[in-house]
Amino acid sequence: MRSVGIVCGYDLNDDLQGYVRSVAPLIARENLDFVILSGGRTSPRSKHSEAWVMAGHLRDIVPAPMLLLEEHAMTTLENLIFARGLAEHHAGVVARFVVFCDRVHRRKVAALSRLILGARTIVHCVDHDVTMRVRLFEPVSHVIEAAVARAPWLRKYLRAAAIRLKGVRRTAPALPKIAPDDKPHHRRDAKRDVESTILAVD
Repeated sequence: MRSVGIVCGYDLNDDLQGYVRSVAPLIARENLDFVILSGGRTSPRSKHSEAWVMAGHLRDIVPAPMLLLEEHAMTTLENLIFARGLAEHHAGVVARFVVFCDRVHRRKVAALSRLILGARTIVHCVDHDVTMRVRLFEPVSHVIEAAVARAPWLRKYLRAAAIRLKGVRRTAPALPKIAPDDKPHHRRDAKRDVESTILAVD
């Protein structure tokens, strides 16, 4: 049974490097077997995913445990669902999840983490500058994603809306194959759930 960190990615147009710089010391303090950097290609101005960009910055700041990239997520809900599938694929049953996010999204991340990852999940947040539009929309986003978390059949519509909103309709990665429910899956069952990139080995 392992401890897994999940770093939620944010807009490629924002200060992602500063966000990673703030998260790095928190990762270093945790005894994690590996860290999943979660975030898809969320900007038409970038050829790379949030996870790929965060990995480049993180390796330059702090020696990290093995890093896994989850490059499909378009929403916070997908950050957690896809990262959980990736963790189960590599580790089987996970004893402890530690989620890293920014302060603006903390309430939503904490609520969704309880639903998707379990009550024992730890959430750490850091300060991160976001636009006023993001701050104003966050309470609405919280309600929508919490509702969709309880109704898996709605998730494809949330994803489609997020892709359209971010302007990456033509280049968004295909939805990974994930289980239709939110029950933990053993390694043999989760093996086909998601594809990942292993970036570094400790």
